[in-house]
Amino acid sequence: MWCVAAEGGESPSMMHVRLSAMTCVLFAAFCQLHLAYAQTSGGAVLTLEEALLLARSNNRDLKLYGLDVGKQREALGEAKTHSYPRLDTSVLAAQLLTPLDFTIKKGQLGTFSGTGPIPGSDTNLHTPARPIAIASVTLTQPLTQLLRIHLSIADQRLKVDAAQLSFKEREQKLTDDVRQSYYQILQSQMQYESQQSMLKYLEELLQLTDRRVSQQSALKADRLSVKAEVAKAAYQLTTIEDTLEDRKEALNHLLGRSLQTEFSVEPVPAMLPEQEDLSAARAIALEHRPEMKVTQNRVRQAELATKSEKTHYIPDISIQASYLSPANVNFLPQNIGTIGALLTWQPWDWGEKRHKVQQAALAEKQAGLSVEDTREQILLDVNSNFRHLREARAQLAVTEAIRDAETEKLRNQKESYSQQSILLSDLLKQQSSVADAESQYHQAVLAYWSARADFQKTLGEE
Repeated sequence: MWCVAAEGGESPSMMHVRLSAMTCVLFAAFCQLHLAYAQTSGGAVLTLEEALLLARSNNRDLKLYGLDVGKQREALGEAKTHSYPRLDTSVLAAQLLTPLDFTIKKGQLGTFSGTGPIPGSDTNLHTPARPIAIASVTLTQPLTQLLRIHLSIADQRLKVDAAQLSFKEREQKLTDDVRQSYYQILQSQMQYESQQSMLKYLEELLQLTDRRVSQQSALKADRLSVKAEVAKAAYQLTTIEDTLEDRKEALNHLLGRSLQTEFSVEPVPAMLPEQEDLSAARAIALEHRPEMKVTQNRVRQAELATKSEKTHYIPDISIQASYLSPANVNFLPQNIGTIGALLTWQPWDWGEKRHKVQQAALAEKQAGLSVEDTREQILLDVNSNFRHLREARAQLAVTEAIRDAETEKLRNQKESYSQQSILLSDLLKQQSSVADAESQYHQAVLAYWSARADFQKTLGEE
């Protein structure tokens, strides 16, 4: 800090009046700085609720998860079609390269007393080399396979649920990312506003020091010191501004809009929510966390997989009706229709089915163990984030008390300075301490809300 001597002919009381007026002006400017920042940035104030709505509607990564849900639903519709009769049609159009010639020997079809041998002589059947066509229609209705098909449909329903849970999990992560990014922007915005006020104050102090150096009532070293502080404050303002722009672009990306969209954020609420109950928080997390539901879904999928593998011991039996029509072939009937039962079974597979059932059973046990592990991990997260939130609340109370104490000290220093019992450098030093205490208080407020956002994510809240 700097100790600046009074100008020639200026009494200490007049100097005190000038400094007090300057302090009032700076204080009023700082109070209106948030509104001024929003106006100069050319963007509207974006609330946290609006940011969350925009992210859920426009975030591209979240839309990808939504498309996965749609794909799984279409796969469910496909699985249901396997239980209906299957209709297969085929038409073969071909050109005979050589004629088809057959000879039926005399009496090959039998000899009867009334007619004699049939045919009565050797008969030649001839189909010239010409185009032919064979049309076939087959209708197959599965029977024993319906058990496996219904298990497959149930498994696909679980996959739809799993995709929805993944979407929910991603949505909750996006909510937390938006909150954290929002609070980071607020922190940079407050730092930017505070640094602007500091730079303006130092520039005015530099002008005052220049006048007093020209009047030989202050040292040149004092002017150089103030000038160095102005340059340092300008550099810090540039750094803060760049950080603020980076964080704004990151939030715009999360919101799924143009990176160049201008906006400012609103301050966090002054009133803090009540302290949460840890036991109630654990119960809420176990009920709402998507991870818990995902592991339970995997257990049910593993159970269905075991049942599905066991159905392979059952022979596949289907009812099948078919129709065949060879066209332009002289010696074959033109309409051939059949209906019957089709059985497919592999009675001996060298233990293949048994090994597959054992694999499915082991996967089922693994899924059961993952449920317990996930439950414990959720409880660990809840406990840890609950403690962090409690620490952030306590730290906020500490910084608030320090800020109030430093503010009271500044009031006492102003009274002492008015009585000419302290130097100007002492007053400026105390003003710097108040600014530091205010900055620490703002950081503690933001740290609390960030910790609360993490805690809300731990509970599975949106």
